[in-house]
Amino acid sequence: VRGGGIMVMDPLLISSPVAAIATASSILVGILALRIVQVVGTIQGDRRRSSSNNNDDIAASSSPSSSSSSSTHPPRRANTMVVLGSGGHTTEMMRLLGELDSARYGPVCYVVADSDTTSIPRLAEYVRDYEEKIRVGNDGGRRRSSRWEGRRPAVQQQRDDDDDGKGDDDANEACAKVYRLPRAREVGQSYPSSVLTTLRSFLRTFILLCRVRPELILANGPGTCVPVIYSAFLLRLLPFLPQLLYPSSSEPRSSSCCRVVFVESLCRVRTLSLSGRLVYPVVDRFVVHWPGLRRDYPLAEVCDVFVPS
Repeated sequence: VRGGGIMVMDPLLISSPVAAIATASSILVGILALRIVQVVGTIQGDRRRSSSNNNDDIAASSSPSSSSSSSTHPPRRANTMVVLGSGGHTTEMMRLLGELDSARYGPVCYVVADSDTTSIPRLAEYVRDYEEKIRVGNDGGRRRSSRWEGRRPAVQQQRDDDDDGKGDDDANEACAKVYRLPRAREVGQSYPSSVLTTLRSFLRTFILLCRVRPELILANGPGTCVPVIYSAFLLRLLPFLPQLLYPSSSEPRSSSCCRVVFVESLCRVRTLSLSGRLVYPVVDRFVVHWPGLRRDYPLAEVCDVFVPS
C-alpha cells in the first residue's frame, strides 16, 4: 500500500516466513525427540533382556561381530575404539583389553585427553613387557600368540584433527592409532566456564567418530568418555551423518551402529562415578563389579572377569 510516498508492508507478509521456520523447527524437534525415545527404548530393552540372561561374555554379545556364524566361517572382526584415562582407569582398561580376543576385536584405536601424558606410555610399556614374556616363554616348544598383537599404541600419537586420518610415518600396521581429544572439563575448572570447553570437546569428538566409524567403544570411567559415548549416541540417532560428512573416508565401513560397553571402576562399591551416571541411560552394556550397585541401577550387569582381583 502506497500513500504519500510511504510504503506500508503487510504484517502477514513479514510473519509468514518466520512462522514457516518456527513450524519446521518444531516438527524437526518433535521428530528428533521421538527418535531419542525410540533409540533409548531399544537400548534399555536390550539391556533388560541381557541382564536377565546373565551373560558372562559382555563385550562379545554387544559387539556386531558376536552374531552366530558357522564353524567354517570365523566371526568378522569389530573395529574397536578404546577410551583411556589417567591413573587407575588405564590400569583397569589394560586388564580388560587382555581379556578380549584379538581375532574378534580389531583393529583397535585409542582415545586419550590431550593433557594426558601418562596413559599411552604406560600402556606401551605394559604391552612391551607382556610381549617380551611371550617371546621368551615356551609351551612344549610352541610359541604362544599374544592377544596384544596389533594393539600396541603408536609411538607418535595422532591428533584427532589430522585431515588424512592416517597414522604417523613411524607407525606401522602392527601399531594401534592414538587420537587425542580436548577435555570437556579440567580438574578444578568452574562449571560455567566448562560449558564452552564441553561443546568444543563434543564437536571434535563427533567429527572423529564420523571419520573413524568404530563398531565397538570400550570405556571405563574417565571424563573423556562422556563426549565419546554421547557422540556415538548421536550417530545412532542420525546414522547417515558419517557418510554425509566423510563420503570418501578410507576407514572401514559397517552397516551396524556403534555399540558401547561401559565398565565402571572397581573402586565404585556403593555409588556410580559422575561419568557412569551421565552415560547410564544410553550405553548398550553397563558393567559393575559389586552386586550392591544393582539395587539402584537394575540395568547394570555384575561381572568381575575384566578386572580380576
